[in-house]
Amino acid sequence: MATTANSIQGQATTSNVKASGYDAFLQKLNFSYFGLMAMTITFGSCLGGIAAMYTMQNETPIWQLGIVMACAMANNVAAIGQAPIKWLVNIFAVTSVVNTLMILINI
Repeated sequence: MATTANSIQGQATTSNVKASGYDAFLQKLNFSYFGLMAMTITFGSCLGGIAAMYTMQNETPIWQLGIVMACAMANNVAAIGQAPIKWLVNIFAVTSVVNTLMILINI
């Protein structure tokens, strides 16, 4: 990525700014944003449903079910509300980790 900035004398200077690996990954995902939305809704909801099933099956405290459902709903809200790609990926990652942990705890 090259950025152009005007110096004090009014001359344009160009500097190369290298994006991080995560930012480059997000740029690649930006090309198929609506496909990514569909994928996060589908997989996030399925994983949340499985985590909710195991949570209810073991008769654990209701706050565990609340955490599972809050994460799944946050994922769906971010996707349906067309949040920026960085938010969508980050919320999906957090949702996946939390729901997987809840599944492993309640197996």
